Amino acid sequence: SFSPDEVIRKRLLIDGDGAGDDRRINLLVKSFIKWCNSGSQEEGYFQYQRMLSTLSQCEFSMGKTLLVYDMNLREMENYEKIYKDIENSITAAHEKISECKKQILQAKRIRKNRQEYDALAKVIQHHPDRHETLK
Repeated sequence: SFSPDEVIRKRLLIDGDGAGDDRRINLLVKSFIKWCNSGSQEEGYFQYQRMLSTLSQCEFSMGKTLLVYDMNLREMENYEKIYKDIENSITAAHEKISECKKQILQAKRIRKNRQEYDALAKVIQHHPDRHETLK
């Protein structure tokens, strides 16, 4: 009645990150109950060893999870640093763009002035110079 996706989704919801912790805890509880109800010393020792093994697996899983957590924290710090660097680069780029716009406006003004000077020079060249005019 359940699709494979639903089964996997439910297992992941129950299991957390998928490390099998719920299964290990259930196994530990069962081993503890068997250990409490063990008749012979040999069976009790076997259940005791089984519990130690399961506890060791749980500790290993917990240690692995803590390492992943620490790694994620360091990665977050790294990403924040990268984010700040990018923000600073964007700010610097905006400032440079603003400065370039000012330079473009100044260059346009200079070009316009030169064109006006050239036009005036052409008009002036059509008229005789002062020496000729005084003669």
